[in-house]
Amino acid sequence: MSKSPYLFTAAEHPLHAASPLLQLREAVTGFGIALRYQERAPDPADKPEGKWCETGHSIFVLSGRIRYRFDDHEVEARPGDMLHIPAGPEHRHKPSVPGSETVKYVLTEFPA
Repeated sequence: MSKSPYLFTAAEHPLHAASPLLQLREAVTGFGIALRYQERAPDPADKPEGKWCETGHSIFVLSGRIRYRFDDHEVEARPGDMLHIPAGPEHRHKPSVPGSETVKYVLTEFPA
């Protein structure tokens, strides 16, 4: 089979640590969109709250749970759930991992 610009061969991209709590595989398209497989460990009880993110994301949760805090509400996604967060300050958010299980998900990131 021939190479394709549309195929992301995960075996060629091992997981790497982006932070102590986050591992990922990433493919960045020529369109400026990133496709990632991510594993985020649960947040330690003493971890300070992270910075606000204004980047747009669409995610599909494979296992575990992920919580997003917005200015006016929180949402928690579980396996099989999909979320779409548009880019921009009016959609700013902070992710966290509740419970004791690492969350595994696929994320598409759109530039702000």
